[in-house]
Amino acid sequence: MINTNIKNSHLRIENLFKSIFTEVPNTSITLNDESVIIEHNDQSNPDAASIEIIKLEEVYKVSYWDGYSLAEEEIEKDLNKALKIFKRYSKKMAKNLVRFSN
Repeated sequence: MINTNIKNSHLRIENLFKSIFTEVPNTSITLNDESVIIEHNDQSNPDAASIEIIKLEEVYKVSYWDGYSLAEEEIEKDLNKALKIFKRYSKKMAKNLVRFSN
């Protein structure tokens, strides 16, 4: 069966993380059955940049925190569409971390 939930998509998400964040220091990924969080481990910023995808009842919420506030948030019923949004936010976060990190 095709990946129909976040848990079944862990390998796909881990590969995405490895491909996008290889050149970005101090990032980590947390995989759970109902959510995935990629975050920048910045001790000087208590609200560091992060991306998360969370399963809420019948929808997936994808949130991108830019390190200052909630920059973008989208709700999607289809997991594949939500994962595309997650990938787009991941690329955006990696680009900004490389550009603005010390």
